[in-house]
Amino acid sequence: MAMENTPPCGDFLKIMVDLESESPVANVAAMNHASALIAGGKLPEPLLLCRLIAGLGSNLAKPHHEIVVKRGIYSTLMAIKAAIINNHANMDSSACDEALHAIQCCLVDVVFRCIHRDISMVRLWSIQDQLTAVKIICNFFRSSPESINDTRCVTAFASLMLSPQISVVCACMGTLPSLSPVSGFAFAMTRAYCNLLKAFPPQSSIQICSAVLMLDRLKHISMTMVDHPRFDDLALDVPGALGNPIFAVRKKVLDLVVSFLTPVNVGDVVRLLMNELDLAATADIPIEYQQMLEEAITECHSAYRESIMQFILDPKYTVFIGCIRYIENIMDCNPLLRAQLLKGLLRALRHVRSSPVCAAAVWAISLCSESLLETRGVMVAISPLFKDLLDRCDLEKLIQGGGEVENEYMIASDCYGDKQGDAQGEHLQPWLMEMEELLFVHIGLTRQADGSYAIASSSKSSASSEDVPSLNHTDNLSSLVQYGDALLADFVGNLLSKLVEKDEE
Repeated sequence: MAMENTPPCGDFLKIMVDLESESPVANVAAMNHASALIAGGKLPEPLLLCRLIAGLGSNLAKPHHEIVVKRGIYSTLMAIKAAIINNHANMDSSACDEALHAIQCCLVDVVFRCIHRDISMVRLWSIQDQLTAVKIICNFFRSSPESINDTRCVTAFASLMLSPQISVVCACMGTLPSLSPVSGFAFAMTRAYCNLLKAFPPQSSIQICSAVLMLDRLKHISMTMVDHPRFDDLALDVPGALGNPIFAVRKKVLDLVVSFLTPVNVGDVVRLLMNELDLAATADIPIEYQQMLEEAITECHSAYRESIMQFILDPKYTVFIGCIRYIENIMDCNPLLRAQLLKGLLRALRHVRSSPVCAAAVWAISLCSESLLETRGVMVAISPLFKDLLDRCDLEKLIQGGGEVENEYMIASDCYGDKQGDAQGEHLQPWLMEMEELLFVHIGLTRQADGSYAIASSSKSSASSEDVPSLNHTDNLSSLVQYGDALLADFVGNLLSKLVEKDEE
């Protein structure tokens, strides 16, 4: 049956007045009248149709209407939708699209209003109602990608992802890949899900398995958004779910944290996990969780070392690269020397005379610091040595308006004799003799017949308090610091900022 468009001055105009009235009686009468007209094959003209849909939607939101009234309103909206889809409304395509979108918005608003009255209630709805909500929200994300910025949409879907009904969880999980192309979806949903996971921890074994699988799926889709402008923040949002007491969930959360590491966030992530480890050590928490945290922190340190490796590629540090590469080659070919080399460099740091050798030594010390204890010890040991240099250069930058000392960077290659050549020209580098003296004389490095390196047994003993350089025993280093090399200060300052310590001072 074809629909008849009545003129705006007809019955629907009076219906709109009653729908927009504050009188519940008038509202119900208007709804019944509209329902009867639509069932009889009549619809208002397009302009009034959108107003009619909005009026019906606003009555769905009124708390004083009984459920039977709201069901009648819902049925009327569905009848309008059916008439438009079946092309019985004699409307052009743009008007049809506008009316269908208005109906969809009404229905989504109803779902969200129900959820936000008590966000936990959505997880207690009937299975059919939950599945309907999943479908509505997914369609809304697809038709209106900007809705990913609407916390109502995101929170609603995350709530359904935590449903105790496995069929609902599977429905949510099945939609994730198709929604991942929506800009920012994976980022927003991962953060929201982890936040709710702490508030609503899974109880049964099947819920726990569902949560682990869901986290795994979120990890998969999140890795497709590494170029998102806020991806660096994701590794800091996820650990909130560590408040969930289930070990399997915590382990999967830590897996996500490590997966989301970047050179930008690794320092903050390690500090966050170390704080969690400190809390776990002081509370009555099983040792297994502490071990999980320690393993995650170790993985973070591996990523941290990669960021240190990338750090030296900054063009302004070109004058230090030759010296750094020299010691890097020794470290790469002799990984078992790491611990002895760390102790030796800390002992011998006071003997450095030039900026390239000093930069290479500090870089190697940072790279050799693997354990939490070593990292903290290194920060305590070397930070005071460069305090005067860093303070002085900070003051110079302040005087110059916060800019870098560009002129000194530009003439650095002349000052350091920097002509970073090939292997044949390496022995012409002015820093080479000093670097060999540092490694082979002060540290005790020796080259074996097979080309590998070792450290003399007398140098392998545990570092004592006298092994750690101090301001009173820096010798050549003290003179170098007093010289006030701006490039060295910039290098050391940036490198120290990447080191992670337990408590920030």
